[in-house]
Amino acid sequence: MIPIEQLLAKTLRKLPNAKKIKGQMLIDAWPDVVGLQIAAKAKAIMFENGILFVWVRDSVWAQHLLLQKRQIVGSLNKAVRTNILTNIHYQVGGKEPIFIQADKPETKENWREQQLEGQVLMNIEKAFENVPLTQDLEKIIKSFFISQQKRIQWYRLQGYPACSVCGMPIVTAQREEVCLCCKTENNGQTKINQNLT
Repeated sequence: MIPIEQLLAKTLRKLPNAKKIKGQMLIDAWPDVVGLQIAAKAKAIMFENGILFVWVRDSVWAQHLLLQKRQIVGSLNKAVRTNILTNIHYQVGGKEPIFIQADKPETKENWREQQLEGQVLMNIEKAFENVPLTQDLEKIIKSFFISQQKRIQWYRLQGYPACSVCGMPIVTAQREEVCLCCKTENNGQTKINQNLT
C-alpha cells in the first residue's frame, strides 16, 4: 500500500501547474521558515525557474540573509517537501510590496480565517465527484483547494489588483496587469508559436 504522502506528491507532480503550486507554497512558507522578525523585514514575492525572489528592507538585512541563504533554501525545500528551490535573489530597498487602498473593507489579518461562500465550496465538492481517490487523499486535496480559495479571497479583499487575463490576484512588488501564471503561459505560447513558424 502506498502512503498518502507519496500518492499526494505524485498527484501534485502530474498537475499541469505543479511547479506554480509548489512555488506558491514556498512563498507561503517563507514567514514560518525565517521567523516573524525576519519576515517583517523581508518578504517573498515571487518564484520562477527555481529562484525565490525576496524583497528586503535594507542592505543590512540582505547581507544577513545572504549569509544564511543555503540554510534557508534547505529549510524552505524541507517545509514544502520539494527540491525545486535552488536559489534566492534578494531585492534591496524600493517600495515595500504591499498594496494599500484607502476605502478597502476591513478584513481579517490571517487569510486562513476567511469564510468561503457556499457556491465556492460546492464547486470544489463537485470537482471531486467522479475522481477515484481514497477518502484521506480526497480530504487532503480538498483542504488544499479550500486554502487556495481563502488566500485568493483574502488578497482580493486586501485590494490586490486582478490579472486582466484570468482574474487571479496579482501579488508582486510592482503593479502588473497580468499575473505571473498568465505571463509565463503567454511567454511559453509565444516561444512555441515562434518555433512553429
